[in-house]
Amino acid sequence: MVRVKATVTYDGSKFHGFQVQNNLRTVQGEIQKALKNICKEKIIIHGSGRTDAKVHGVKQVFHFDTTSNLPEKQWKRAINHFLPNDIYITDTEFVSEDFHSRYSAVKKEYHYLLSTNEYNPFETNYIYQYGRPLDIELMQQAAKIFIGEHDFASFCSYDQYGNTIRTIYKIDITNENGIVKFILTGNGFRRYMVRHIVGGLIQVGAKRIDQARLQELLDSKGEKKCLFKAKPQGLYLYEVSYDED
Repeated sequence: MVRVKATVTYDGSKFHGFQVQNNLRTVQGEIQKALKNICKEKIIIHGSGRTDAKVHGVKQVFHFDTTSNLPEKQWKRAINHFLPNDIYITDTEFVSEDFHSRYSAVKKEYHYLLSTNEYNPFETNYIYQYGRPLDIELMQQAAKIFIGEHDFASFCSYDQYGNTIRTIYKIDITNENGIVKFILTGNGFRRYMVRHIVGGLIQVGAKRIDQARLQELLDSKGEKKCLFKAKPQGLYLYEVSYDED
């Protein structure tokens, strides 16, 4: 039995998310079908995290165990041979049995792209077509409240058993020719957390709410919910880091 770590990039436009769902096209489902063709056994892959429908992955990581004796360097080519053209394995390697793509991760980075320009149909699956001006400085200032360790219960989807305490190391916001890029780096993100944080910052940039309102939501630790959620188009799981990286 060997454990294989793989890095995958995918265009999420035509997927119902990463995780397997019955009768729906998912990234995990397509990869597992490819692996079954190679290994002739049922393989379950374990991703570093889930991405929702229409969300993209740049350097998503997963691992799986197999009894196949395929050499380490042949896995990338073999898997790609059976994958559709909107998924591509960029790297594979053998890892120790104590490696876990999710639980061994120490840092994740997400990017979110938004256009303040006129609507562009060619960008609609990859850049949120907001189409109105935003105050970048107001958003940059408001983003500082999220830095550090906080209970993000007001900014994510969770159940009563889920831990909503996370640490955000950095939020960068830039504007280049009308394309606003949000870069969020932290030790982990709950479901919808990035989209709620970005959604709240957009509201600040549009001057619909102020920084104090975001602070109030954060301080409430789930008693008050952030109702602003950025669209999935424009969100990218950019990179997952591990101690050995």
